[in-house]
Amino acid sequence: MNIRPYLNDFKRKPEYMGFILIILIIALNILMQGRSFFRASSMQTLFSTATPLVVLTMAQCIVMISGNIDISTGITMSLVNVFAVMMPSHISGLPVWAAYFMGCLLAVLVGFINGILVGYFRIPSMLATYGMSFIVRGINLFISDRPQGKVAKELWGLYKGNVFGIPNTIFVIIVLILVWFYIKKLPSIKELYAVGGDEKAAYLTGISTVRTTIRAYTISGVFVGIAGILWTLMLASSSPINGDVKTLQSVAAALIGGTLISGGWGTMVCGVLGAFFMTFVNNTTSYMFTKFIPSFVPGFSVSSYNQDFVGQLITMAGIIFAIVMSARTRSGIKNTIKVTETGAGKK
Repeated sequence: MNIRPYLNDFKRKPEYMGFILIILIIALNILMQGRSFFRASSMQTLFSTATPLVVLTMAQCIVMISGNIDISTGITMSLVNVFAVMMPSHISGLPVWAAYFMGCLLAVLVGFINGILVGYFRIPSMLATYGMSFIVRGINLFISDRPQGKVAKELWGLYKGNVFGIPNTIFVIIVLILVWFYIKKLPSIKELYAVGGDEKAAYLTGISTVRTTIRAYTISGVFVGIAGILWTLMLASSSPINGDVKTLQSVAAALIGGTLISGGWGTMVCGVLGAFFMTFVNNTTSYMFTKFIPSFVPGFSVSSYNQDFVGQLITMAGIIFAIVMSARTRSGIKNTIKVTETGAGKK
């Protein structure tokens, strides 16, 4: 069986760059840690820590595909968190499941409002969502002014549990990826790519850029809501502002995975790959400076700041590599299409 055609086709996919990077970082982890890298406890910790960022990056990707960006995703994830944890204690008789569901609806509402601000009122996406982040932050602090509350042991135990040694969070990610494979075939999602690739051309073909932008932010809000629930189960308490740091991480992860910030190129799978790359980078640098190097150089020690610095350097290198290669691949595909259309026109 000749796999070369399939390989060449895969190289033209947005996910290719993220796939290459994550293979490299996993190989580095295995090289340093050996068999211990595959321990069930290590995998459980890694996936339970990474999953909220993975889903949040998926949410960011859908907005970036439409040619926009969302600076409010992380703090909105915290909104879901504080609402789900604190509202049952503030409102007597409110079931926990209802608080979680209402928290998700709030995330969808925030996404919908962002879509209106960007799509209808034509406010630049960075400014609109940056302003929204401050509004959401104020709401979060009104509901819970400090980390407090708790999540039922059964819920966070389920989140951090496993089935036959496979972390439950893997199944969550697989389900969400399958959802993406389904919705990406819908005409409404194809319109996101059209608007992100060339908004003016999309408008001239009859696509409503306003409706498409609102749709992108609303769909993103659904995934932010899911990320908020997962964040809640991971923390097992409320944290009104800690999720804010995940916003720029989600943007970086989307870029590393192969999604272009200019729009029209990328998938939610790119977000999954990019988020796991960043997680593995943190795991790599931590193990490198605390166990791997000290095993060869007794007494070797560096501060956590220096560890973070090295991790950020690796992440930056990944971003640059992914952006350059993804832009080159997209440009090559466009040129191929133009040549094909020119040839067809001459005939």
